[in-house]
Order: sequence, then structure tokens, then C-alpha cells
Amino acid sequence: MDKNRLMEDRDHGDPMFPLRTYTEDKLDANGVIFGLHWHYEMEFTLLEKGPAIFQIGSSSVILQPGEAVLIPSGQLHAAYPYQQNCFQITAIVFHLNFLRSFAYDNIETNYLDRLKQLETSHPLIIKPETDWETSILHMLSRIIRYEQNKPPAYELAIKGSLFEVMAEWLGNYKIPDKVVHNEKTDQIKKVLLYIEAHYQEKIRIKDLAALVQMSEGHFNRFFKSLVRMTPIEYINTVRINYAAKLLRESNRKILTIALDVGFDNQSYFIRTFKRYKNCTPSQYRKVKEPAEEPIGF
Repeated sequence: MDKNRLMEDRDHGDPMFPLRTYTEDKLDANGVIFGLHWHYEMEFTLLEKGPAIFQIGSSSVILQPGEAVLIPSGQLHAAYPYQQNCFQITAIVFHLNFLRSFAYDNIETNYLDRLKQLETSHPLIIKPETDWETSILHMLSRIIRYEQNKPPAYELAIKGSLFEVMAEWLGNYKIPDKVVHNEKTDQIKKVLLYIEAHYQEKIRIKDLAALVQMSEGHFNRFFKSLVRMTPIEYINTVRINYAAKLLRESNRKILTIALDVGFDNQSYFIRTFKRYKNCTPSQYRKVKEPAEEPIGF
């Protein structure tokens, strides 16, 4: 999976059924399960084998097999291996519109509007410690089976199960009335969005540091503590992933692609590409790989 971009540029599912599941059991080129990213959709991620480390905003937690986490819309999140343990995670990613009705009804006012209050400081870790949490975990597993196997009327089964999940959760979990913003999360999101918008240009570390009013040294430590890459490594992964997309979808010359994604030296571009993709740009183009997934789920 291509897991090194900040915000995903794809739809999860399609407009007629905006839900999809994703399973991962291998590390990416940077040695992580998936890198720090965010999306507008909500996400339940179930750890099926583990343990593994999940980063939610600026905090991290070790999840054990059979546990899950709810990641609200707009929440920065990432996952990393725990020591040398094998892992398998499956994410259920869906847009809140999936649960909306044609009319503005009690479900909207009493429940779905409450979900809008969930921001980056309110993830939910689900452990099989109470009856309602155990029930949610069973229903998440059921949704995954339905989506992956697609039996007759699976769309109805999935939507019904997701309503059951929300009923158990909102019936037992109090969403705080006051949302507390995490300054570190806001700062890193600002930097990552800047990189995403300017990857084709020359990006200087001092300019990134200035965005969050830090010295270069402090900024480098701050960035690596949250993203687990240096700023240069992150910038290069963003550029390489855009380059891979251009190699798949166009016949542009390799030098032109290198320049288009922000590299000013073809040799350095080729070396960097090989480091991240385990092949040269020319070899990658010949393979004609299917479109890879964006960062994370």
C-alpha cells in the first residue's frame, strides 16, 4: 500500500455505498503499518493479530488482539509495529452521510449531530471488558465479513449492523460537551498540509519551522516525535508517491516526472525512488502495477 501521504484523495466505497474495509498485515517501506494521516470519514480499526501501537493525535496506545479504536473524522492517526510481533488490522471506513436519513429526524438531532462534536481529542478505545464493548467488537467483525464476502443484501446487513454499533456506543459513552483542542495535533497538521500543498516546490526546514514558530532544531525533534520520520524523509515519501502515480498514469519522461514532483536531480530521484519502491522508476513503469492505496485507511 502507498501509505505516505497525509490526506487521502480517494472515496471510501462509492457515493451509493460510502463504506469500505481494508486489511493490512505487512509494514510499508518506512517500517510502519501506516503513516500519520487523516480523512473526512470516520473509522473503526480492529486489531485481529498483534499487539500494535496506534497513534491518535499526539498520544499513543498499545492495542491487543481483539481490541478496536474509533477514529473520528479529521483525526490524525497512524499505526506502528510493537517490537517484532506479527500483526493484522482491518479498518472499517465510512462517511457519516451513510447513516443519514432523507428527512431531518430524531436520529439526526439526538445522535448524528452529537458525532459532529467528536474532534481530534476524543478517540474511543474498545476493549472486551464490558457487555456493550464486547457487543460492538462482535458487530464490527460481522460488518467486516459482510463487506469482504458480499452475500445477498449485504448492504442492508452492514448498514443495520453499523446502526447497532452506534446505538451501543452512544448509549454507553458520553461525548464531552466541551471539545479540547490538542495544540501539537493542530501544529503538525498545519505542517503536513503545507507539505502536501507545496511538494512540487523547494521546501526548506526553516520555513516549516516558522509555520509553528519553532527553531529548526526544536522543529526537527517535534516532527520526528509525532511522524516517526524526519521532515526530509516525509517530504521525499510524498514526492515519491506522486511520482509513482505519474509513472502509472502517464508516459512522461522520468526527468520530467522528477522535476514535476520537486526533485531537481534525476540521479537523486532514482536513488530515492528505489529506496522506497525497491525498484527503479523505469522498472516500476514496466510492471504497470495497479493503482496503490493512499496512506492509511
